[in-house]
Amino acid sequence: MPRRPAEWTLVLATLLLGACGERKPAERSVSLPVRVTADSAVSEPLHVEPPRARVWLARVSDIAPPVSPLGSLEPPLPEAPPDSAFPEPAPPALEVDPNLKPPILRVPASLRVPAASRGGSVELDVRIDEHGEVAEASWAGGSADTALVRAAREAALGMRFYPALRAGEPVAVWCRQRFDFDRRR
Repeated sequence: MPRRPAEWTLVLATLLLGACGERKPAERSVSLPVRVTADSAVSEPLHVEPPRARVWLARVSDIAPPVSPLGSLEPPLPEAPPDSAFPEPAPPALEVDPNLKPPILRVPASLRVPAASRGGSVELDVRIDEHGEVAEASWAGGSADTALVRAAREAALGMRFYPALRAGEPVAVWCRQRFDFDRRR
């Protein structure tokens, strides 16, 4: 049944009155500074704070450490995550032959933490010759992660020392160096 004009007027008035409620004021737009550099030659330097890493000597001797065959290398147990933040422990006491003055670091090297690393520590046996050059560096313990071992070995081979002394004469020595890779920061 078709509606009469009076009914249409009533329907239209109802719709108009229902839409006449309180109106919210329009939110003011805020302009944001935007630099569009996509598909252009413009670049910006990215500053990334590198993770902390520490290195120290753990042992010095003029006798080469025993060599363990790689076939008997057992993977280390995973390190447990800390329950809470503790202060960093001091490096262990340096074991030195009493008749030997240990080498002293003259030129440090950069220790780069691999991007995919989850952290850990690596110990290397490092041979420092009579001229203070690092002649050899081999894995001695800690993490067997090849990326960490490679980074520690590259850092060790880049270091230069004042040579160790016995009776005032420079001598070649073997040192145990520990490299800590910290990914918490």
